Amino acid sequence: MKIVTKAFGEIEISEKQKITVKDGLLGFEDIHDFVLLDFDEGSPFYWLQAEKIPEIAFLIVDPKLIIEDYELDVDAHDLEKLEIKNDEDMINFAIVTLNDNPAKTSVNLLGPIVINKVTHQAKQLISLSDKYSVRHPLLSQKEA
Repeated sequence: MKIVTKAFGEIEISEKQKITVKDGLLGFEDIHDFVLLDFDEGSPFYWLQAEKIPEIAFLIVDPKLIIEDYELDVDAHDLEKLEIKNDEDMINFAIVTLNDNPAKTSVNLLGPIVINKVTHQAKQLISLSDKYSVRHPLLSQKEA
């Protein structure tokens, strides 16, 4: 199947790349069909691309790459809705908010996107932890 993307133009995708976000993402509740795309070979980043709207794509990253001891602390009922039975069934991502000034680029660690790797169903959840922020710096002070 071919789709048009924000980052790559028209590309061929496979069914296994498709992700359904039944409730949409915060602020984009009406968009349910997405595709998970590699940002670049070897990169830790991915694109969560709206399947039918090329202009809508979110840069995402594994939050453990930002904070090594990041813990997914969400309502167990939400994980049950996604039919997640154990940690191996899921992968979670954080949305990156780009800024012209790289030092101000941030990651939303408070609203992780959890994907069931088996069913390809996903949901953006709200962390129950107060340790995280919606604007956590992507770069450490040393890197900035």
